[in-house]
Amino acid sequence: MRILYLNHNVVRKGGTFYRAFHTARYLARRGHDVTLLSIAAEQRTGFRYEREAGVTVIHTPDLLWGVGRTGWDPWDTLCRIGVLHPHQWDIVHAWDCRPVVILPALYARQRSRGVDGKLVIDWCDWWGRGGTQAERPGGLSKSLYAPVETFFEEAFRTQADATTVASRALRERALGLGVPAEPLLIMPGGSDTETIRPLDSARARASLNLPADAFIVGYMGALPRGEVDLLIEVLHRARYEIPQLSFLAIGVGVAGSSLSLREAVAERWADWMLETGRVPFGDVGTYLAACDALMLPMRDNVSNRARWPSKLNDYLAAGRPVVATLVGEVAALAHYRFGVFGDATSEALAGGIVRLASAPELAADYGANARALAEGALNWDTIVGQLEGLYLQAQA
Repeated sequence: MRILYLNHNVVRKGGTFYRAFHTARYLARRGHDVTLLSIAAEQRTGFRYEREAGVTVIHTPDLLWGVGRTGWDPWDTLCRIGVLHPHQWDIVHAWDCRPVVILPALYARQRSRGVDGKLVIDWCDWWGRGGTQAERPGGLSKSLYAPVETFFEEAFRTQADATTVASRALRERALGLGVPAEPLLIMPGGSDTETIRPLDSARARASLNLPADAFIVGYMGALPRGEVDLLIEVLHRARYEIPQLSFLAIGVGVAGSSLSLREAVAERWADWMLETGRVPFGDVGTYLAACDALMLPMRDNVSNRARWPSKLNDYLAAGRPVVATLVGEVAALAHYRFGVFGDATSEALAGGIVRLASAPELAADYGANARALAEGALNWDTIVGQLEGLYLQAQA
């Protein structure tokens, strides 16, 4: 199949880019021809083409900057329509519905009528109607853009020939908007078990100059503002019970802001907390391997019930036990026994850390279960096999 992917993130930034890219590269392994359009980091005119893992990635020009460079630019939208005009596709997959994605996607499907091209729309975050946007900072500006965000999030869903969603909550929301139940696939994020592998903890710590005798708890990636306080409270409470505890913030920033975690917590930052700054993806596995436990604190709210926490896939691939809250899709996975789960309180989550520190054999079992899940139900090859089936069903 000739497959077109459209994404609203800057290339190699944002979870949805990687959701699309990893899917594309596994489809390429299955013999499909996949082209992915995503926003260029800096270009304002012209396109840049690259070939990676069998996927053609087109960096599209965008006139906006900062948070505006996330799928809203009319110029980028028109440029995409122009570059797609000569082509036809068997499958057009829109990875969400911001203007630079959905408008060129609809155009590309129309151009592909001659080959009976089908439109698939993905939904991986709950932004409007009390979702992620409601939890991020901004007063008047948020009241102005929130209705626009909600419109684009909802208005085009019923035009898809097939739908993918990241969670059961988004499936129910899609059905409520009139999206048919078939063909519809709940598609979690996949684990990159080739790039991230279980490594020896002592060697990882030595290579990173981390303390050999500490009990290291890690967190990776963006942290929602509402979870900053929860995480810090958990760590301080756990360290009261585990004096040798250290915390490793792996490329952590506060979502929706330019703040690092250290800047966000101010005086609550302690000398036993370490911050890496941005980490190249190829090095992520070493940092995760250096940790004894990995944190996934999620408050019980609309956005967390609906989203797929993509960092979990890397945690699982690293084969490390996880301490997480029973929220959304994480709760549905708890029976795989890859960590300690509790409610979104500092007492429950700190208790999970203490439990792992006091029972190293149990922690090792949980780590092995984590890797098994990454190699099985949450492996990209498994997930992409299901997606390929959805594409064939849409074409039938």
